[in-house]
Amino acid sequence: MISFKKGLLLALLLFFLSISTDARRKKILVLHSYHQGLNWTDNITKGILSVLQPEDNLEVQFEYMDTKRQYNKEYLDAFVKLYRLKHKKIPYNVVIASDNNALYFTRDHQDEFFKDIPIVFCSIDQFQDSLIKGMTNVTGITEDIDFKQTIEQALRLHPKAKNLIVINDNVTTSAIINRNHIKSFWPELHTNVHLKFLENLSIDELVEKVKKLDDSNIILLINFSRDKEGNYISYQENIEIIRNATKLPIYSAWEFYFGEGIVGGMLTSGVKEGQLAAELAVKIINGTSPDSIPIVNTGYNSFKFDYNQMKRFGIKTEDLPKGSFVLHQPPTFLSKHKLSLIIFFSFLALLLIIIAYARVKRRQAENRLIARNNQLKTSRNRLLRMLDANSDGVWEHNFIENSTYLSKSIWEKLGYHADLVQNKPEFVERHIHPDDLKVYLEERIKLETRKLDLLNVEFRIQAKDKTWMWLKARAKIQEFNEQDKAVNLVGTLMNITKRKLAEAKIKEDEIEIRASEKRWRSLIEQASYEIIIHDLKGTILDVNPAACKWLGYSRKELIGSNFSQLDQANDLQHFCNVWNKLNQKNPSLKLDSIQKRKDKSTFPVEIQLSLIDLTDSKLILAVASDISVRQETERKVLNAVIEAEENERKRFATDLHDSIGPLLSSINLYLSALSKANPNEKSEKIILASREIVNESLINIKEISNNLSPHILNDFGLKDAIQSFIQKLNLSDDIHISFETKNLEGRLNQQVEVVIYRVVSELINNTIKHAGAKNIQITISLENHSLNLVYIDDGIGFDPDQISSKKEKGMGLHNILSRIKSLNGTHKIQSNPEVGGMMTVVNINLK
Repeated sequence: MISFKKGLLLALLLFFLSISTDARRKKILVLHSYHQGLNWTDNITKGILSVLQPEDNLEVQFEYMDTKRQYNKEYLDAFVKLYRLKHKKIPYNVVIASDNNALYFTRDHQDEFFKDIPIVFCSIDQFQDSLIKGMTNVTGITEDIDFKQTIEQALRLHPKAKNLIVINDNVTTSAIINRNHIKSFWPELHTNVHLKFLENLSIDELVEKVKKLDDSNIILLINFSRDKEGNYISYQENIEIIRNATKLPIYSAWEFYFGEGIVGGMLTSGVKEGQLAAELAVKIINGTSPDSIPIVNTGYNSFKFDYNQMKRFGIKTEDLPKGSFVLHQPPTFLSKHKLSLIIFFSFLALLLIIIAYARVKRRQAENRLIARNNQLKTSRNRLLRMLDANSDGVWEHNFIENSTYLSKSIWEKLGYHADLVQNKPEFVERHIHPDDLKVYLEERIKLETRKLDLLNVEFRIQAKDKTWMWLKARAKIQEFNEQDKAVNLVGTLMNITKRKLAEAKIKEDEIEIRASEKRWRSLIEQASYEIIIHDLKGTILDVNPAACKWLGYSRKELIGSNFSQLDQANDLQHFCNVWNKLNQKNPSLKLDSIQKRKDKSTFPVEIQLSLIDLTDSKLILAVASDISVRQETERKVLNAVIEAEENERKRFATDLHDSIGPLLSSINLYLSALSKANPNEKSEKIILASREIVNESLINIKEISNNLSPHILNDFGLKDAIQSFIQKLNLSDDIHISFETKNLEGRLNQQVEVVIYRVVSELINNTIKHAGAKNIQITISLENHSLNLVYIDDGIGFDPDQISSKKEKGMGLHNILSRIKSLNGTHKIQSNPEVGGMMTVVNINLK
């Protein structure tokens, strides 16, 4: 009994394993020689996926060798190791090798990686049997680039050309092969046109040479993927460079240049090569031996021309080879209205036939109506239910009669007259997009064979104006006959065109956004200035490498921290007030500040703040530049100006005291002598008045001289000079000034004493002149090589931001701040016109 149970369990296990194995998808590896994003490679991928994606039992993986940009032994050895890690243990059913380098890789490593795995190659330039010598299980698509026909047509369409300029890098393997190939057949053309090659050039050299070409030249663009300096150039870049450098006609042999500025040529299609290779892979998956499949060398080249370029060079459509495809060609009247004319004349003929056979057809119609009346009664309720469920339309397929019916509303939306369309499977399926038809038919068969309960498929159907409408079809089998065969299915149709267009637009926007973000990120990463992005709360969201280098933090440390933590001069509240001033009318502003590094050292910066107004949020872009050198230069210049100014004050004060003072004293002596010479009463009054004026002038000259260059400041220092200045003012009852010092016993640097004295005197003068204060408190302290000045008054108050922005005459507040700045000092002014009062704090580091 136990052995029987074990046997049963083993049998069930083997059964489920066999089901799991059968259900596994077949694996296909697409090995590209080049990189994703290269037009040629992406076109091959597009062609492969157009065939393989509809197959439910296939799983496709991609690997990119990137040999267009990297191709040396060290890199290839590393790629072998990478392939061994990623793919060696995966049981691939087919490997598609795209371009020569991928084929060489599968050939050179067949024993290790591809033993017993079928190989399908495609896009093999200048294919020879020797390329696959020794390989088994291999077939594929060659790539015979038809340069000869392209050149023949270019010479024929431009009979006045004297030179054919071939642009080629002559660096890559394919470029060298193509160059030699053109040289080999050139004598067969029997032309007087000279063949010239532009190769082994840098990008700038190529542009310069192309610009110098005159109208006697035409250009054939072969390959310019890498210049002589080793710089990689994509196909899109090289056609753009050449197109912008010349107005000459450009021809090529590759379809990825089509529509980008070339006239045309016998173009090789990467999409078509990818489709052909994928079709061979499907045959192999379905059991066909690759060795029995012949190598395909046709079907991917065709003449294609750009009508916009043809118009530039006077090329007519009738001059082109027969069967050529012309892009952007405006439709002729006949082709534009062909369908309308056919419908009109068909309708007219149908109308004549109807009139001629009206009586006969009426009787036949009556008979058919009677016969179908019973059928209509049966389906009436069913159709009514479907119409109520969906307003876009209904459809029905009868498997017995092999007929397909789409409701009138659908045909009208497609632009057709509903009474004239043919409700036959062939007519309906002819209007369904080829890429969707296969899925539609497969799903319908599954529903017919009871593999599905509900058909649910989306497809495109062509309107009368050649546009495409997306429909979503849902249907169920309504009836089976006695032989259990499906009779008919009915369902609803929903117009989902807007949704599909929106999805496509979203994908396009995503691609554009990613490209824009990549460009933006590149600019940010390469900038030499400090760049920080943060929100309106100061939380840092992103930084560039320069910011990390300047501040000494890693990017991980900076992101998530607060911008104000990096600033020594301003707190978060101050920054918030500044950020809130930014708007659409005032999107940016500058401010000077001091930033601190991770090692606690500081450096001065000028910060440019700009508003980034997003749809759902607002961010701040802060760009900071180190202004240490600029500030040092400004300080030196300012110190020189202040020193010159103080010297001039001293000179002027000395001149007043030593020159004008003695003259006035002499006049006073003469007036005294004159008063003793028995003057009359009138003369005595005049002499007395003159002596009073002279004495008053002497006093004023002394005061002016002292104010210009206080001798007490020069002789006794800052403390005594300020006390002397305050004592004179305290003689008045209008204001009281208190003055205190701490640790200010010795003398300071002369320039520091002069600046602090000027700052205190100017603050007092401003208070007396503008504030209407009654009391002033002044404190000067010296602590740890730091000189601190605190000035407080109880005046009416003011807005410091408005005052500091004005350019005043004389000393003024602006001049005070400049003098503090000359000593590398800092200042803060706090005042409020509503509360009143003012406090100024000045700090100067004497080190």
